[in-house]
Amino acid sequence: MAVPKTHMEVVSEHSLKSLDGAGNCKSIEEIPKANSLIPALETEGYSDDLERTLSELVADKIKSVGQPENQRKDYIQRTTGVQKWQDGSVYTGEFALNMKEGFGKFSWANGETYEGEFYKDHRHGFGTYSWPSGSSFTGTFYLSHIEGYGTMNFTNKIFKGLYKADERFGPGVETYPDDREDVGLWFRNHLIKLCTEIPDHFSILDYPEYTDFLEDDSIKVTRFEKEFSKWELNEEKDPFWYNYKQLLLDDNFTFPKEISFYSTDNDNLPMTCSFRKDLDSHFFVNENDTYDEEEEARLINRTPLMVKMQKHIYKFRHKQDHTGFNINSILSGNRTDFGPQGPKELTSELMITKAAEGDFERVYEILRDNLAHPDVADKIGYTALAAASVNCHNDIINLLLDNGADVNKCTDEGLTVLCICFIIYFPVKSFKRNIAERNFTEYQVKNQNDSELPASRTQISSISLTKALSQIEQEEKKNLSDSSHRLDLSFSRTTFLDEYNPLDIEITVLRSQSTLTELASEKELRISFERTLDDDVFERCTQYSTETIFESNQCICNFSLPVSQKNLEKSANIFSLLKANSDSKISMNEGTMRNMAFAIIEHRNRWTTINLLLRRGADPNLCHVPMQALFLAIKAADVEAVKLLLKYGARTDIRFPSKMKGLTPLHIAVALPGEEGVKITELLLHAITNPDTRAEDQDDIYGPDVFEFSPSSMKLNNELGPPSGYYTKSDIIPEEGGRTPLHVVCEREDNYKYARDIIRLLLAHKANPNSLWSGHSPLSLSIASGNDLAVTELLLNGADPNLSLTKGVGSALCAVSSLTYERKRSIVGKFALIDKLIHFGADILNPITFGEEKKTVVGTAVDYAFYRFFQDKRIAQTPYHSLSVVERETFVARRKLLEYIGACVPKAVTLKEKEWDQHLLQKSKKMETLENQRRRRIAATGKSPPGKVERIPFFKFCYQCGRSIGVRLSPCLRCYRVFTCSKNCKTKFWNEVHKQECGGEKRNYKSVTLRSESRSSKEKEVFKKDGRGSALKLGIAAKASSSSTLLPENYSFN
Repeated sequence: MAVPKTHMEVVSEHSLKSLDGAGNCKSIEEIPKANSLIPALETEGYSDDLERTLSELVADKIKSVGQPENQRKDYIQRTTGVQKWQDGSVYTGEFALNMKEGFGKFSWANGETYEGEFYKDHRHGFGTYSWPSGSSFTGTFYLSHIEGYGTMNFTNKIFKGLYKADERFGPGVETYPDDREDVGLWFRNHLIKLCTEIPDHFSILDYPEYTDFLEDDSIKVTRFEKEFSKWELNEEKDPFWYNYKQLLLDDNFTFPKEISFYSTDNDNLPMTCSFRKDLDSHFFVNENDTYDEEEEARLINRTPLMVKMQKHIYKFRHKQDHTGFNINSILSGNRTDFGPQGPKELTSELMITKAAEGDFERVYEILRDNLAHPDVADKIGYTALAAASVNCHNDIINLLLDNGADVNKCTDEGLTVLCICFIIYFPVKSFKRNIAERNFTEYQVKNQNDSELPASRTQISSISLTKALSQIEQEEKKNLSDSSHRLDLSFSRTTFLDEYNPLDIEITVLRSQSTLTELASEKELRISFERTLDDDVFERCTQYSTETIFESNQCICNFSLPVSQKNLEKSANIFSLLKANSDSKISMNEGTMRNMAFAIIEHRNRWTTINLLLRRGADPNLCHVPMQALFLAIKAADVEAVKLLLKYGARTDIRFPSKMKGLTPLHIAVALPGEEGVKITELLLHAITNPDTRAEDQDDIYGPDVFEFSPSSMKLNNELGPPSGYYTKSDIIPEEGGRTPLHVVCEREDNYKYARDIIRLLLAHKANPNSLWSGHSPLSLSIASGNDLAVTELLLNGADPNLSLTKGVGSALCAVSSLTYERKRSIVGKFALIDKLIHFGADILNPITFGEEKKTVVGTAVDYAFYRFFQDKRIAQTPYHSLSVVERETFVARRKLLEYIGACVPKAVTLKEKEWDQHLLQKSKKMETLENQRRRRIAATGKSPPGKVERIPFFKFCYQCGRSIGVRLSPCLRCYRVFTCSKNCKTKFWNEVHKQECGGEKRNYKSVTLRSESRSSKEKEVFKKDGRGSALKLGIAAKASSSSTLLPENYSFN
């Protein structure tokens, strides 16, 4: 029995105002001036404070606000007195500031009394309220309402617990004369949460495969003063800024001045922050703060009602002196300290159990008679609505929702009924593997066998149906002999119309020439079936045979009948439409085909339940334990489920926990291997999803790049690369971070066509093709994964082939020649890819920085390719005849690639140099060569160099192989226009290209060679005389010898 509402309201009005003869209200200050009311009011012991003006009283009141009790007495002088009303109401007690304040007793004419603490004309503090019937409440009051812990004594029972605004709101115990007790959390007159556990309840702990997705989801309790969010005014951000808006933040402008003296109707007036703080400072006078900074509490259940209740419990955690029972036992769900269960507990448990069983009549009776709250839950938050939803009892779901059940109420594990249905509908083994979750795609049950799971769990997810059927087929092939007999079933009424009623179909087992699937060929059902069943479901018996050695996919006669899996599934689909529940002769618990049909029925019913919950207001964004429902539908590649969730407002900006890399639904969708990935991606993008959202995996390394080769044997001399006049620097400054959906889809290696379609969708929605992750752009990832369709799509939509890539990747051209990705395409495909990149603007002369940690150089993509080639020392430095057959093929393929990409450098350089002054360019090259010779002579003779001559900076590289790093380049001594790095390159380039360009003959070439040899011999003599060029002497001698000898090409390629 709650406190009578009407009398509580009358109290608050009488406590402030007196009534005249006409029933009009007059303030206490006006009463002495009305002679007709003098007999109705008697005062004694009043001090001279009553004679002070109202402004002086207000000044004292303002000074006293928020002060401790010992300091407040310095400003307020309390007096005792008696105040009477004409209707017979009487107050006897302390006054201050013309208001009831302190300890007093108020008696109403109807016999109700209150004796306790008052503050500003309100019952505020500890007191006792009594009714003429003998009922009474002893506990705390807040602003004239019962609030806090207290004891309500009825004539036939006693309730001890927590109140808020005159209603039960929190832990409590209701005790009956026979010592039975209803224990739990209360909301008004009903239990809202029990301290017991319902058997066979749904728990996420029964799904250990989701352990990695679980995280601490509790809410921290905030300090009391922070609960009132302040309006932060900002003139710069507010387009409708006015100066008077600042007045709304001042409590003095919220109400008329001194409203507390003539109105205490706080039920209908807003509560200002300052007044609330003043009330709390008086109510929690023994506590320093409502919320201690040192103490931190966490709220487990995220349901709004339960959040308010848990905050209320925490607020009154220091005022449990008047309870008389163990509150912590109730909060922890421990009922051992209490007596036998009372009627409300038993009825609440019964309703949850009957809802799980599908007993509509019994649940209806409980709700009709108001015997239990529709949202009552067990100790872990498992409600009747959850029980009905798990078992697909849609009629009970509607009944509970019609009676006020909260469709979005969470369990203590954070699960809503919608999320529970999706977890059952999409078992983990129905999830598709995808590249986005490459680090955690194996969902395995850890330290727990299927046999240890609850029955409701093992019936749902243990072994996939298709796998079980394949095992049955294999066993049949081994144990049964071939036969021409078939399983033939026909219907007594077999006419399938467009609008037929499957409940009217009667089945008989006959032998005929037509099969069940042929009869139903015009009405085939396309059911997306991903259910899983246990091994024990497939029993080796049939209901209609006297023997138990047959499979259920055999005829009633003992014949070997190998039935294909496809026909078995079709039969199960049709069998699931029969009137099985009303026909007692047909059992759905025996036989493979019958169990398949039963699974299909349950799967279809659960989908109906999901639709029902969404139509009745279930929020798909509320629950994120273990993940949001949208994630479950996407991971299972269910297009219809994704479409349904988006229709009912599912958000697409949700994420996995940080420890799961913070992936979004779009990351998962673009990684789905089949055509479903394309459709789901399109749905998400049409739902205004950010196509450039990044995952939280910025520190991860692209899988193939994890393997590290040994340091390259190529010598690095801190070269600076080609001059700036040979290339155009990219204006794009890429942003590096976690993977975007475009990075994920470009990693895919499963189906290039579907990946290309997804890339096209992302780019059509303005996805950035030039962002970086792990040093890679989407273009380089497409090259690394071998998807040439994706490469073309990216190049056509703005991907920059000259984008500078980090972490040793180099550029798109470098990715083609990298040894890490060489297995993704043939040598011909690499040639075509190089041509494609150059066609779309890739510059072979674009500077690339590479090398070891302490020594780096700047070269071209050709230098990068040679650098990578020499990292594989087995192939690069082993004699050709010592290589295996596979290694020789690899060596030849790599050499062809180096030759092809190296031939692109002279073409690019020639095109650039054609725009320059050829005479000045040739002169600059010649002067560079002569200056190097003079520098060597000066180093030998000690003479000072001549003055510098202005010349064009040019790019020195080998015109045969394209290298500019780690080689010693020598010019053509006839024209000084070209350079080569070795005798082999020099001879090849002369015979194939340069012989015609120079216009010389072999005789002239030999004379030039002889002159160079004679000049080198003179240099040797100079060094001998000087005695300081021993090292240089050896180098010149080696070069001279190499210029007259052709190296064999079958040794190695270094």
